Amino acid sequence: MLRRLVPTLILAFLVVMGAGAILQIYNGRVDAMASARTDLSATAATLGDEIDRSIAAHPSLGIANGQIAIDAIPARAVSYPNRFVLATGSDGRIVAVAPLSARPLFVGRDIADILGDSVETVHHQSSAGTAPTLTLVDGTDAIVASRALDRPMGRIYVIQNAGDALAAWMRSALLTGTLFATTGLLLLILGAAFHVQTVRAVTADMINQNARATIDAALESGRCGLWDWQIGSSQLFCSASMFELLGMEGREGLVTISELEPLLHPDDAYLGAIVSMKDLDPRQPVDFQFRMRHVDGSWHWLRARGRGLSIAGVKQSRFVGIIVDITEQVETAERNAASDLRIREAIETISEAFVVCDDKERIVVCNSKFRQLNGLSEDAARPGLHYHEALANGGGAKVVDGRVLDSREEISGRDLEVHLADGRWLQISERRTACGGFVSVGTDITDLKRHESELTAGEQRLKASIADLQRSQYALEIQTQQLAELAEKYSEQKTRAEEANQAKSEFLANMSHELRTPLNAIIGFSEILKEGHFGPIGVSKYGEYARDIYDSGHFLLSVIDDILDMSKIEAGRLKLQPCPTRLEDMLDEAMRVVAKMASDKQIIIEAEIPEGMEILADRRAIKQIAINLLSNAVKFTPVGGMVSVRARKARGVVALAIEDTGIGIPRHAIRNLGKPFEQVQSQFSKNHKGSGLGLAIAKSLAEMHGGSLKIRSTEGRGTTVVVRLPIDGPAGLTIEQTASKRAA
Repeated sequence: MLRRLVPTLILAFLVVMGAGAILQIYNGRVDAMASARTDLSATAATLGDEIDRSIAAHPSLGIANGQIAIDAIPARAVSYPNRFVLATGSDGRIVAVAPLSARPLFVGRDIADILGDSVETVHHQSSAGTAPTLTLVDGTDAIVASRALDRPMGRIYVIQNAGDALAAWMRSALLTGTLFATTGLLLLILGAAFHVQTVRAVTADMINQNARATIDAALESGRCGLWDWQIGSSQLFCSASMFELLGMEGREGLVTISELEPLLHPDDAYLGAIVSMKDLDPRQPVDFQFRMRHVDGSWHWLRARGRGLSIAGVKQSRFVGIIVDITEQVETAERNAASDLRIREAIETISEAFVVCDDKERIVVCNSKFRQLNGLSEDAARPGLHYHEALANGGGAKVVDGRVLDSREEISGRDLEVHLADGRWLQISERRTACGGFVSVGTDITDLKRHESELTAGEQRLKASIADLQRSQYALEIQTQQLAELAEKYSEQKTRAEEANQAKSEFLANMSHELRTPLNAIIGFSEILKEGHFGPIGVSKYGEYARDIYDSGHFLLSVIDDILDMSKIEAGRLKLQPCPTRLEDMLDEAMRVVAKMASDKQIIIEAEIPEGMEILADRRAIKQIAINLLSNAVKFTPVGGMVSVRARKARGVVALAIEDTGIGIPRHAIRNLGKPFEQVQSQFSKNHKGSGLGLAIAKSLAEMHGGSLKIRSTEGRGTTVVVRLPIDGPAGLTIEQTASKRAA
């Protein structure tokens, strides 16, 4: 009966345990999926906040800021296999990807090319705080979490392969199945051993060894070690898996405490004190954590759990238990604590009043700005205190206008402006969280409100200015029309003046030719009478009259010649004939012409002209320039004065300077010299005859050669005229261009 009952109980136990294992595996899968969705939603929210803050801090960077924030994602956020973080612009195209290796696969693609028709589903469920599971366009099952970003960014998506998200569950399920199979097998073996032990003792021993091996395998796969310690002794039994936890060569058996002490962390030396105690209560369970050195030199956290055990025939009690490697759990806890600290520090650095409450309206966390705004101490705003109770006890400014979000209303959030009694304005933004709590952010917008008031006043002033401008514009349109009419009349008058000037120049040129013919006859006949070629004149007075007629004719001929030359220049009829010219020869000829006039006035002419100075110029024009300038210098220099002529060559230009000690020219009159028929009248010069064209002709001829004429004078001390001529000639400047330049 016993042999039949035991297998039956074992089978019943296996059925119950199997059902429990299946239920556990199923629930584990549900929990794993829920945990993955929660993790992805939290990751999307955290990364979205990070990108929004980066964009707010650096608005000039635009969409590039999304990539900057993506690059700053901690490595652990995308360390899971087949997890990707995508950020899109406002047009739905992917602009940033993490990890970096996935950029070529996603950047530039539309998010719909990845999610297919499920984009709106993802957006809807993500706004509700959940991450849906869906099939991507490439046929992969994935969990997707999304969050909207501030412009110019669009949204952030965190995509996790569903199979990889369930990897931990699969390992757990495999472990559970293994444990179930192992336990079932163990029970079956034990049942078989119980059944067979009455038949064959040797078979029972073999089954016992197999059971030991199976237990060791289970301990090894679960990263556990088995220990057995007799209270008060200096030795304990350790399984092979215990040594494998520390990377040592697998063995099992008794180990002395002295062997383990070098492997213990110095801060965990209390273990030696526990071992030395002999009066431990075996009824108290053992559960403590300590660190031991791994073979690679790192410290591993281990957790020892056990209980007392009394064995028949053995006087001293024992402790039996397992040791589990909890290094990953400890590191995870440390990372979570560090993350929590960073989050709290980030909240504290926010310049706005920030508070988070749970679904019971209890404060979870708040920053100093919130406490300062509401007149709360740290204790009065401690976590766990009711939100409205804390506000009621605060000493902040009272609300004059506006109200805080009523947590009993079934709404997702609200933005409102609150006017405080102390004159400040606050913009409060409150949003409900997925767990039923809410987040409140308060910003001081007093300056903005004041600026809005100033803008309103400025707008009124601007409207008034616009009205004035419209009236002014109407007046300007009338003035513009009048100016257009005046411009048209000016154009007509200018055309008439130009035509009259051209007609004058042509008239003077024609008249000069008409006058020279009879004037030559008068000069010739007066010279015959003056010289008495056909016999003496009876009365001597007639000879004087003949000489006056001769002198007057010559003077009139020189005036007509000047008028003719000026007319030719203005009409553009004077043609230069440049040729190699020795400057000293031209100046000698000019000085001989004025020598008689200079000797009559006892004026000394000094010349300082280097030999061999040759230029390309019109010989007649250069001679006329020199004669006109020397004649003016002698004419306006008093008796006993001096005229000097100097020439220099430098940088492709010949400079000719004629300086006199004459009456000089007033400063205000210098700018009018060089214009046709312009003369400077003074007590000395008003009695000197002349057409006033000599200086104008000299200046025009110099400009026709591509040169210039400048005058420097001091009234009462003398005048210096400097003519600059290019050595290589006019350089292609036509007579018409020169005439136009002179006229302008």
